[in-house]
Amino acid sequence: MSTSLQHALQALSRHCTNYQESNTLTFHRGIEREALRVNKDGRIAHTQHPESLGSALTHKSITTDYSEALLEFITRVHPSVEGAINELDNIHLFVSKELEKKNEVLWPASMPGQIKGDSDVPIAEYGTSNSGRLKHAYRQGLSYRYGRVMQCIAGMHYNFSFDDDFWSFLKEYKGVNAAEYSDLQSESYFALIRNFRRSSWLLPLLFGASPAIDKSFLPEGSEKLTQTSSDTLVGNQATSLRMSDLGYSNDAQSDLYVCYNEVSTYIQTIRNAIQTPYTEYEKIGVKVDGLYRQLNTNILQIENEYYSDIRPKRVTLAGEHPSAALRDRGVEYIEVRIMDLDPFSNIGMNKETLYFLDAYLVYCMLRGDEKFSSEECEALKSLQQECITQGRDLTATINFLEGPAQIQKQATHVLNEILQVANTLTELTANPAYQVAVQQQIDKISDTDKLPSSKVAEESIKAGSYAKAMLSIASLHQENWQSLNLDKNIEKEFKEEAIDSLKRQKQMEESDKLSFDEFLEEYLLPQ
Repeated sequence: MSTSLQHALQALSRHCTNYQESNTLTFHRGIEREALRVNKDGRIAHTQHPESLGSALTHKSITTDYSEALLEFITRVHPSVEGAINELDNIHLFVSKELEKKNEVLWPASMPGQIKGDSDVPIAEYGTSNSGRLKHAYRQGLSYRYGRVMQCIAGMHYNFSFDDDFWSFLKEYKGVNAAEYSDLQSESYFALIRNFRRSSWLLPLLFGASPAIDKSFLPEGSEKLTQTSSDTLVGNQATSLRMSDLGYSNDAQSDLYVCYNEVSTYIQTIRNAIQTPYTEYEKIGVKVDGLYRQLNTNILQIENEYYSDIRPKRVTLAGEHPSAALRDRGVEYIEVRIMDLDPFSNIGMNKETLYFLDAYLVYCMLRGDEKFSSEECEALKSLQQECITQGRDLTATINFLEGPAQIQKQATHVLNEILQVANTLTELTANPAYQVAVQQQIDKISDTDKLPSSKVAEESIKAGSYAKAMLSIASLHQENWQSLNLDKNIEKEFKEEAIDSLKRQKQMEESDKLSFDEFLEEYLLPQ
């Protein structure tokens, strides 16, 4: 175990013991789960967002991402893993019962099934308010820039933050004075992000579940994939094609060097990208024949267009840009975006995954705050791609920055460090779930059959195709949901929120004073 991590864990143990501050280890987390609505034959749904689910623009927990068919479920912030999982369970149960009325189900995997080109993917609609038209126009831009099919990829995002008491501990441990304390939280979250990026290759290895795709996703094929049936392509040793350059790929952003050494540098880099024209996007045009094709012709239309496996976040005020919120009030939490959906879970994940992420993020926070060099940043991109494409071959040797090593050996080393964090968390909280979660991941490294990617590849071959395998799982999940009953009070809350969200959308549409052109011009002004 690294010396800095060992010292930090010892200090945390002393702090909690001396002050008996069990709240020091309260973490706050929320979940965002994306899932495609599909027909019972597995094809993407072309129906409108169900009215019984409310307004995708204003609903508090049920919305859409890129496509009208790509649902997104958002939990509240919870101080316990179980609280977040229970809320996500309830959302799925309510939605699944509503979808059953339309003969639709939730696609369980990150990569979609058969899609007949871009025209088969309906772009999300959000009504006639300026805010709703902005969201739709932004998605039109994504369509012209990257194609619609790529935007059907789904994942799980994990929002995580530390309790105030933890920051008191960190202030004491780092010897930060009052004048420096205001910057401690943001600087520490950026240190967490740097350590995350140094070791995030581990997450697709352990949780990647997209080693196979339907051939319609990549009609031209790839030398990196093997065709196992007429409609299925598999990466022989791949763990997460979603996170590979076959998934979210972006030529315009490939040269965008985003540094996580300082908050100010990060903000300025993102801001420069949303103000810098890109030649290929200029060819598309902005408003053509009275219709918006994109919001602007810059590298990024808006800040959220930047693809990253982790983001520093701050809840924004109405009309506020994310970078302005970070600049004015600092980092509030981090968003982990690298996680594939687990097709074998009816909510796309399980509680052990979340407990592991908690231990892993504490590990990233306490492991040190060494800054990046530009060479390290470039090397990390290659490292992650190599692990993603070769991860199921644990004997493969790749360069882990310190030098060549077998994947299995390096993964075991990092997992043993995370286990020490889990041991400390278990000791201080009397919750063995941290140890259990990390030990489950250690077991995967000694038995690749336990890797989700291995299971998905096996099921795809056994069923005769990836699409058939995932549709079978989707149908099974739907049957299970239909056998359960939602608590009457919770069901009432969902129905009331659906009605209220539609009212809020109507109020927004009626209250707009500016034309959309005027609204957009004002919205895109630098803040």
